[in-house]
Amino acid sequence: MRSKRFFAAIAASLGVIALIPVASALGDGPGDSGRNIEAATALGTGFTYQGRLTDAGSPANGSYDLRFILYDAETAGAAVGSTVTKEDVAVAGGLFSVDLDFGASAFNGDARWVEIAVRAGNSTGTFTVLSPRQPISPSPYALFARAAGSLAVPFAANGTLAGAPASTTGLFTVTQTGTGIGISGVRTSTDASEYPAVLGSNSGGGAGVQGESTYVDGVAVRGFAIGANGTGGSFSGPTALELDGAIKVSGSSPAAFVLTVDTAGPDANTCPGDGGVHLPDAAAYLTVTDPNAIVLITPVNTIKPVALTWYGAVAPAWCPGITNRWVIFTTDGTALSAGNKFNVLVINQ
Repeated sequence: MRSKRFFAAIAASLGVIALIPVASALGDGPGDSGRNIEAATALGTGFTYQGRLTDAGSPANGSYDLRFILYDAETAGAAVGSTVTKEDVAVAGGLFSVDLDFGASAFNGDARWVEIAVRAGNSTGTFTVLSPRQPISPSPYALFARAAGSLAVPFAANGTLAGAPASTTGLFTVTQTGTGIGISGVRTSTDASEYPAVLGSNSGGGAGVQGESTYVDGVAVRGFAIGANGTGGSFSGPTALELDGAIKVSGSSPAAFVLTVDTAGPDANTCPGDGGVHLPDAAAYLTVTDPNAIVLITPVNTIKPVALTWYGAVAPAWCPGITNRWVIFTTDGTALSAGNKFNVLVINQ
């Protein structure tokens, strides 16, 4: 009679069985904050399961055999990992505690339920399966989350995810809701090998690296070079650079700028002429000093015929002191007027 009463009581009271997280089982004790994935893995994949049993409405006492099977669904479904049987589990005041380990592949982030079966201790009879199955709380998943918080390197993963090209969700997605950086790639080696801090490769029709900005003045992709001879961005290929839209320049030494003719004062940038064919102010010089640069000009508010040339170390007689400069000059020898403007684009080779 006691056996029948016991099993009925267990089945009726199973709903109060609780999964209680135990920090020591997951390696989250004092002084553990600096551990990485290797340390967490060394602790194993087991966790502590604590529950409460009642017998005829009263806390159970004595020893009982318990069997635990992990499933991927609340009903039916498939068993996951290994079956764990704990014999002669001591129950005092209705409380018991057991260590469970369903194997390394049991917890991958998907929901899990545990089926519990019971029989009297010191018995060789069959187990009675209790219902319903109990959902696993997040405690064992701390192993999975802990691994994600401090990955061992080198780390490699593969998978597949279908979606539209404009989707912002990928196999690995980081959403930064604060004011900091979403993803940072830092390479601290000072060698000259051209290894990237962040690499993007694409064998399909899209881009290896894509940046998008929805802010009104945002920048989708930005490159910085701090070294004396560094380059902020480098492109190569059959089509090294393709632009769909206008070009905007900025900074202290922009690639494109406006030259304004100044015929007098300390900022004068015209030549005095030689009193003959080359009249005063018939030429204006640039600050561009690279003889190998590609320099393009377009007049803004003048209709005079002009041309562009480079003068080296020897200054022309009609522009003394102006050496190693690009010079805009009128082809008919007439003077440029103060305030005349030219758009200038400089491409250094």
